[in-house]
Amino acid sequence: MKWLFLVNNADFLFEFLGKVSRQLINEGDECLAVIHSKISEYERMKFFPKEVKRISKVDWCLKNYDSNKKEFGDLSWRELYIIYDRFSLYKYDYEKSLEIISQFYQFLEDVLLKEKPDAVVGEAPAGLFGQIAYYFCKKNNIVFHGLVESRIAGRIDIYDLEWTDLSYEKTFHALTKENILPEEKTFAKNFIENFIDHKTIYASYFLCKVRFSPLEFIAHYVKRLKESGSMLLRYFIERRNFKNFDYESDIIFKQELTAPFRTIKRNFKFYLQKKVFNKPDPKDTYFFFPLQYEPEASTLVLATYYSNQLATIKNVAMTLPLPHKLYLKEHPGSIGARANNFYKEIKKIPNAVLLSSEESTPAIIAGSMGVITMTSTVGMEAAMAGKSVYVLGNVFYSYHPLCRKIVNFDDLKNKIKEDQKTKPENLNLENDNIRFIVSYVRNNIAGNIFIGDGTNDKNDYKLICRSLREMTRKHGSFQEPKK
Repeated sequence: MKWLFLVNNADFLFEFLGKVSRQLINEGDECLAVIHSKISEYERMKFFPKEVKRISKVDWCLKNYDSNKKEFGDLSWRELYIIYDRFSLYKYDYEKSLEIISQFYQFLEDVLLKEKPDAVVGEAPAGLFGQIAYYFCKKNNIVFHGLVESRIAGRIDIYDLEWTDLSYEKTFHALTKENILPEEKTFAKNFIENFIDHKTIYASYFLCKVRFSPLEFIAHYVKRLKESGSMLLRYFIERRNFKNFDYESDIIFKQELTAPFRTIKRNFKFYLQKKVFNKPDPKDTYFFFPLQYEPEASTLVLATYYSNQLATIKNVAMTLPLPHKLYLKEHPGSIGARANNFYKEIKKIPNAVLLSSEESTPAIIAGSMGVITMTSTVGMEAAMAGKSVYVLGNVFYSYHPLCRKIVNFDDLKNKIKEDQKTKPENLNLENDNIRFIVSYVRNNIAGNIFIGDGTNDKNDYKLICRSLREMTRKHGSFQEPKK
């Protein structure tokens, strides 16, 4: 088989994928890496074996990019807007925006048509690079594997769409009590109990450190300077040669330089913003909207048209029937990161109640009339706890029977009204939850992306590669989701 790896600047993933590629090559397969920026090339390609063929977007554009060619297929401005909010340090005017999209379009069209891989492997589409690669996979019936940390520890989700694997829902509807193995049932029951009670947390939850003491701050950035200082210096020296074809490295470079100042500012804001939060009132009747970390793919890609979180909150608050309130709990990763005005605007909404990230999520879910979310994992937790969940974006767990896919705010208002008149039955909740987890586990694979860079790497790369081959054969050609 021929594998094409999409290499960007995602943390942890390429230590893992480098070992996957080594195993595939050892088993006789061909691998190539398509690299989206020079900093990714400097920092990520060291994890791949020398047998992996390297194709640099920047080098390709220097030789081949045609600035007079303006073809964009069926792409829309959405592909640019999903990175617009993420990279505020970069200025996107009209001509520059078209040029950036055109560079990726010409490059990926040429590479995928010439190389004709059996499968493309990378993170689930989270930026312009991944989005356009995904677009050409659909167009040319190339299998796309988007790797994501599973919500089940020690497993990896592999998506064929932006937000899910179509096999989850298909398996769920085919499952009955009779074809669930005893060990699967036991595993599902234990997972559900621990997940709802927050006894188990997925690995990436612990990766986002937001508070530093002065000594921790110094130690952190001294370590970071040792890790990336030479790479940043190399880019600074060479950037004039390819700056026009490498906006990604320019952004990363600026972010690295400003990171210490942003961290100091964030830690000050954390203490200043403590007073904005309220406490839950046991007398309240409310719906729960978990705030999401931003900017990231979970909002910009999976809930693009709701990703202005403040505007979404105002509209959600308006849909609620009187006298219900809207409880908003801050995301742990957003502590000190939001502008003061974000909280001020929420406080102006008469039925909004802003809660600290330290409040108990299980308790808030239990006291709610339902959960309204863009794509938060809290929605999965609430559905398994027996609450109605109203999903605004696209997210893998939305096939759970207690999830309601929302089309627009009028639809949200009407679905809440319907559920209040006729409360959804969950007599089969335990059975539905077990089927949900079993359908999920059967279609993801054993492995841990976050230990690929460590000496404690216990991943079975033979098994992982076997699973990838089986999934590639199963999917065969790209499938569009049912409308």
